[in-house]
Amino acid sequence: MKTMTNNNTIQALQSAVNAADCILLFAHISPDGDALGSTLALALLLEQMGKETRLVLDGTVPHQLQFLPGWERFAAPEQVQCPKNALAIAVDVSCEERMGTCTELYKSAGAHAVIDHHATNDGFGEINWIDGRAPAAAVLIYRLYRALEQPIGKDAALCLYTGLSTDTGNFIYDSVNAECFAIMEGLMDAGLELSEYSRRLFRTKPTIFVRMLAETLPSLRITAGGEIAGLKTTMAQMERIGADPHHVDGVIDYAIDLENVKMAYYAHEKPGGGIKFSLRSIAPYRIDEVAAAFGGGGHRQASGCSMDLPIDEAIAKMEEALAAALEGQRA
Repeated sequence: MKTMTNNNTIQALQSAVNAADCILLFAHISPDGDALGSTLALALLLEQMGKETRLVLDGTVPHQLQFLPGWERFAAPEQVQCPKNALAIAVDVSCEERMGTCTELYKSAGAHAVIDHHATNDGFGEINWIDGRAPAAAVLIYRLYRALEQPIGKDAALCLYTGLSTDTGNFIYDSVNAECFAIMEGLMDAGLELSEYSRRLFRTKPTIFVRMLAETLPSLRITAGGEIAGLKTTMAQMERIGADPHHVDGVIDYAIDLENVKMAYYAHEKPGGGIKFSLRSIAPYRIDEVAAAFGGGGHRQASGCSMDLPIDEAIAKMEEALAAALEGQRA
């Protein structure tokens, strides 16, 4: 892993920022709250320092995150020009492939940096700030604000809160530590309207989500003596109610939150074919190694992967892998 100590990394990053005419910020495909919130917060920080920023994304911002200030600034790579003396920063991106069609634009910049908290990230920039112990990329961006002695405004506080809260499951994953709550104190001091936005993120659902639950919950499977739970949704079901893959966020919670369940999956068919899995586990059990075995990745208690199989075949493979992981970790 091409990493440096935090202080040296921040100094190197600051030097690269100062030398760049423009800074391109990249989030990962299928962006979540941490990818979007951290990227937007970093853009605000850099603009406070007088730098021009451009935000790049392969895909669209999910409807439920379109309250984030500046979300509409994300543009497709073909819409973004890369100045000769540009710095490209990948935020919350665990590997180059996770940028999708943005990879070529990222590589075309004059200098490259990575700010990430995935322990599997080997570093694909000249400057790599990777802290696999950080609960969210938002933690690193918050540290950067403090290290550079830049004030955190209300918009930045909301973006950082979104990143931190969503990647910790609203502060319930075992990655949560005292630093998370110290950061929350700072964000509250910056004017974060916690009650409004915690409700938006974790309570408010579109009507179509409830309709999808009505389609999905009857598929519930309980295996491994009640310790593994799973749900599935087919494209036919989504098309029948007018849903799309953006509406599946949160379905997995209805499996992992069941009493006695240690590991859970949610499988849904993708529009272009294949099956997308969301995986969750309860500490100390880990789900990331299961995801990695199928070419995916993520964090210990929250990961994902895909399979190019019919949905029931894919589920059979996943249940077998989860059962083996459960027994192996129990030993």
